[in-house]
Amino acid sequence: MPSRWVVSLALLLATLPAAPVCASPLDDALKALEAGNSPKAVEVLVKLANEGNSLAQFRLGGLYYHGHGVTEDENMAIYWWKKSAANGNAEAMYQIAHAYLFGNMAARSVADPDREAAIWYFQAASAGHAEAAYTLGLLFLAGKGVVEDRNEAIRWFRSASNKGHAEARKALETAEKSAPRSKPRR
Repeated sequence: MPSRWVVSLALLLATLPAAPVCASPLDDALKALEAGNSPKAVEVLVKLANEGNSLAQFRLGGLYYHGHGVTEDENMAIYWWKKSAANGNAEAMYQIAHAYLFGNMAARSVADPDREAAIWYFQAASAGHAEAAYTLGLLFLAGKGVVEDRNEAIRWFRSASNKGHAEARKALETAEKSAPRSKPRR
C-alpha cells in the first residue's frame, strides 16, 4: 500500500496546471511577426540566421525583400536567401529566381538577369518546387534566359503538373497540342 505522502504528492501533481511547452526561438520570432512586432522578430531571426538556421535565413530574406522591420533591401534579401538555398531550401531558391526575373536591384546586379533567374528556377524545380518547374517551363516556351525549347517546356510543365500544379496542367495540354508532329517515315 502506498504511503500517505506518495498519495498526497500524486494528488498535488494532478491538480497543478500542465507546464507550458517551451517554444523555440524560431517559433517566438514567427509569433512576433504574426503579432506585427517585426523588430523583435528581426532580432531573433538575425541571431538564428547567423547560427545557420535555414528557415530563419529564409524568413529574414523575406523581411528584407518587403522592408518589414528592416530597410527594404533586395540585395540583403538575396544574401539571406542564398544562405538558406545553400542549406537546401527550395523556396529560397525560387524566391532568388523570382527576384532576378521581377526584382529591381537584383536584376541590375548581374549581366543577364533572365539567365540567372532560369538557373535558380532550375535548382528549385530540381529540388521539387512545383511553381519553379512551371515557371521554368514558361521560360523554355518563351526562350527567356534559356534556349527556346518546346520539349523542355513540356518536360517542366509535366513535372509541375505531376505535383498538382493546375496551371502547369493547362500549359502542358496546350503545349502538347501545339507541338509539331513528326511525319511518318516511308
